[in-house]
Amino acid sequence: MRTVLLVSYTFPPLYDVSGRRAAKLCKYLPAAGWRPVVLTRDWSTGITGEDRRAYVLASHPEALDALGGLAIVRAPYRSRDNVLRRLHERLGGAYASSGDSTPAADARPNASPAWTPRTLARRTLSLFSPTFGDFPDAFRGWAAAAVRAGVEVVERESIDAICSLCPPPTAHVVASEIARRTGVPWVPQFDDLFSFRLDSHRPGPWRWHAARAHRRWMRHATLAGAITPAMLDYVRHAYDVDGGVVMVGFDPDETPTVERRRGDRLRLVYTGSVYLDDHRPELLFEAIERVLAARPEEEPRIEVAFAGTRRAAELRARASRFPAAARACVFIERLTPEATLRLQREADALVLFNYTASASSTGTLSFPAKSFEYLSAGRPILALPSDPGGWGDELLRTTGAGVAADSADAAARVLEEWLRIWSSGRELPYRGDAATIARYSQPRQAAALAGLLDRAAAHRRQ
Repeated sequence: MRTVLLVSYTFPPLYDVSGRRAAKLCKYLPAAGWRPVVLTRDWSTGITGEDRRAYVLASHPEALDALGGLAIVRAPYRSRDNVLRRLHERLGGAYASSGDSTPAADARPNASPAWTPRTLARRTLSLFSPTFGDFPDAFRGWAAAAVRAGVEVVERESIDAICSLCPPPTAHVVASEIARRTGVPWVPQFDDLFSFRLDSHRPGPWRWHAARAHRRWMRHATLAGAITPAMLDYVRHAYDVDGGVVMVGFDPDETPTVERRRGDRLRLVYTGSVYLDDHRPELLFEAIERVLAARPEEEPRIEVAFAGTRRAAELRARASRFPAAARACVFIERLTPEATLRLQREADALVLFNYTASASSTGTLSFPAKSFEYLSAGRPILALPSDPGGWGDELLRTTGAGVAADSADAAARVLEEWLRIWSSGRELPYRGDAATIARYSQPRQAAALAGLLDRAAAHRRQ
């Protein structure tokens, strides 16, 4: 069996989305012929401010227990600090409070007039902040120690290939440098492009610096994985690296048994984070409002449960424009992974918010990972709006698991039909095709990644 060094910034017992993704790969890669050795951060030193801003970090030691004798190397983390960064903070720049490295952080209501020396200095530093600040992300302080640890692991464990998981991009930075120093083939897995695409829209010096750095890092990649065909096309064209589509998938072992009982309300469920600047929850609120305006007697019969969004207050504020819809919404605090899966299966239907700024001219660049959990749940899915790149809509169509609505009108028609069926005493129809859905299981996706690793290892031998 070959050995892969899996580079992931988060890993159990810390259990954010990326850590969970890495754990599932470790669970299923051995069946595909690859023994993983994990390089991750040492979380025993505590969680920093940048971690809290970026992640919902929960402890889930059971995930680690399930992986048995997995080899894990934990490298220490050190927050970045330098003179220019501290000056930028004193001038009220990007690092003053939020830790955001985006130049747009200067655009704040109480900012000084543009012509003052202080403001000019702050804006100049903001423009050149990628050279001294959080680039490509706030976790670059992990890179130096992780590279040293990774090189030692390669020498000690006879590593055949390296795979890194993005987000965060720093994991790719670490893996690229390990590959450069050791000559071991590297397969970066893009679960999101993050700065590898977003930085191309920054102001001039930032964009030039980012593009140059990204090309330098990706120069050492042998192949690449990406979660959608369009994302893979972007990587191919931007960095001249071939690869394959490797999705997040769902774990077929995580199928909690639930006794579905008919409640006194048609219950729609949304689980996970909501990104208010990208998702469009107002479409759902408006659709519910339209249905209940036409059939006010049905108001007590519909409920929308939002679980673990991290944005309950903001969602309530946005829903307040739609009084009937607001009364139908309930908000649940963050749940354990098991409770989340159970809630999905107990629902009458599931709600999915597509990313509205995630498409390029070639299609969908990102996709909600919860989509695959939803496929496994076996409940009808309403996605809105339509996926800008079309890939998500095609996923629902080919699996038969749900429908996409591009407008509040279209969503209202779906909800009205569901409410009519439910009010007649029947269960909502579900037409998911089990064989097609099985393609998106994590064992299948781990096998797809293993195929890329096989190709990379063969390339090294040649």
